[in-house]
Amino acid sequence: MSEIFYNTALTVNQLIEKIDMGELGLPELQRPFIWKDSKVRDLFDSMMRGYPIGYLMLWECPALEKKGCIGIEQHSYGYPKEVIIDGQQRLTSLYAVMKGKKIINSKFDEKAIVISYSPLHNKFEVGYQATKKDPEWIYNISDLFTTSNTFKFIKGFINDLSEQRANKGETLSEEEKDIISDNINIVVNLKNYTMPVFDIKSNAEEEDVSEIFVRVNSNGVSLKQNDFILTLLSLYWDDGRKKIEQFSKESTFPKKGQITAYNQITNVFAQDVIRVVMAYAFDRARLKYGYKLLRGADFDKRGAVNDELREQRFATLKQKLPDVLDVHNWHEFLKAIMNAGYLSGDLILSGNAIFYSYALYLISKYRFGASYNENMHITSLWFFYATLVSFYTGSFEAIVENQLNSIKELNTFEEYKEFILSRINERLTNDYFEITLVGSGGLAVSGRGNNAWNAYVASLNIMNTKILFSKSSLLVSKLFELGVDGKRKSLEKHHLFPKKYLKGLGYTDSKINQMANYAFIDWKDNMSIFDDAPSVYYPVVCEGKSEDDILCMEKENALPHGWENMTYEDFLVERRKLMAAKIKAAFEQLKKNVE
Repeated sequence: MSEIFYNTALTVNQLIEKIDMGELGLPELQRPFIWKDSKVRDLFDSMMRGYPIGYLMLWECPALEKKGCIGIEQHSYGYPKEVIIDGQQRLTSLYAVMKGKKIINSKFDEKAIVISYSPLHNKFEVGYQATKKDPEWIYNISDLFTTSNTFKFIKGFINDLSEQRANKGETLSEEEKDIISDNINIVVNLKNYTMPVFDIKSNAEEEDVSEIFVRVNSNGVSLKQNDFILTLLSLYWDDGRKKIEQFSKESTFPKKGQITAYNQITNVFAQDVIRVVMAYAFDRARLKYGYKLLRGADFDKRGAVNDELREQRFATLKQKLPDVLDVHNWHEFLKAIMNAGYLSGDLILSGNAIFYSYALYLISKYRFGASYNENMHITSLWFFYATLVSFYTGSFEAIVENQLNSIKELNTFEEYKEFILSRINERLTNDYFEITLVGSGGLAVSGRGNNAWNAYVASLNIMNTKILFSKSSLLVSKLFELGVDGKRKSLEKHHLFPKKYLKGLGYTDSKINQMANYAFIDWKDNMSIFDDAPSVYYPVVCEGKSEDDILCMEKENALPHGWENMTYEDFLVERRKLMAAKIKAAFEQLKKNVE
């Protein structure tokens, strides 16, 4: 690989100048900064001690015409000559502190990184109230790097500390003054700290860049395909990347009086949007092709880069991305997920299920002209199916890409509907519900839950099931609503055969916590009653209910009649069958809305 990269060394000051000039792209100044301030403190401490702080890896930008500058400020360079692909957090830390610039934190708030320094003790600390008030500390070392007169700064610091000492009847010695002066100058001269740099040439393929990254990176981190795609967006359509990141940002918190990407199902990250737009616009599920595609690779000519192809594909991206980022599309789609009974992200174990289903929603709407109701119902059915069978987990990308290629050959919504139904019916047979779902690949496991349990809960929501033992006809779905404090109500599950009771019979936790032993209940009176055997507590909670009411309650909550007198083993077997039947009934209801 020696022909695609070379080693060099640059001072921190040279790197900062490159950023200021626009020669080196550092997009993270406008994007979430994930380091804690304590890590920035440790970075400066390591530099002060002369310790190595790692390599930087820069990638030379291809010399193509239609590129834009990275960032929001005007630069001498119209576009960057290089982008940094390893060391962003380190370089962002150094730049922000030495230039006194604010960064965007993980909550998308603008904040300054404040690092304090005690020259007498040669110690760095994260700035806080004590270092702000103590004259032995420079509260914010950014003041050291941004002052136009270091000598004057040192003199002022020494005078202030001498005055404070005098007020206490103490003296700042000449030796201490020399230590202060020397150490402050050493800190200022950290701008001349030399960092080793890998410069990777523009002709390097992303596989080569990934290989270099893994070999050099001591943390075992690997570059992901969406990292390359986002880098390309920074170079050729930074406005598009900003729109993706704005959508992602707005998904994390509500804006009063505005409809944004914010929702109760999921937070969106840039890579999620990349997955959606690659599937929707280019029928690609394998992101390793996404980068090549946007780079202009001609797949008929062994990946040779073609500028015209790159421009065509960016034109397609610019046309399709607004559909993905349209908040009305996004919320229509989320309603389809909720219509499938998935009222909370707590019930969805795979984020990929959300975002690939969103791509299908957009394909159905824009390519096949599905009406709102048609799209709602077929998306609900697909999401219920895909989540139940864990369609988007494991090595799924090749299967999904084959699916997208098959859909590409369709012409009408009716054809699309038949395609979706055929795939679902092929998998969700009677044997699936009666054998697979009740077995160890479905409901016969212990723990907090899996896709089978979550499908069961979703089914309770679809069927408008009342909470077990409820005296007020409260629906299970109400547990997923937000309370007055903005938080969801408790989703606590209770053991139908009590834990204490089963432990007394010698059962282990793995057997006690079988999913078939769980239910959401609504019973406020004397909760300690649920430490007793079901044969003891069940007649108590059923007092005042008619036989028909009890039978209805048991049917709704997948309880076999007479369950309270069954052995625990028999109960688990019978309840799994009824839970699977409940899932099947909900599935059939969703399917009927499509057919």
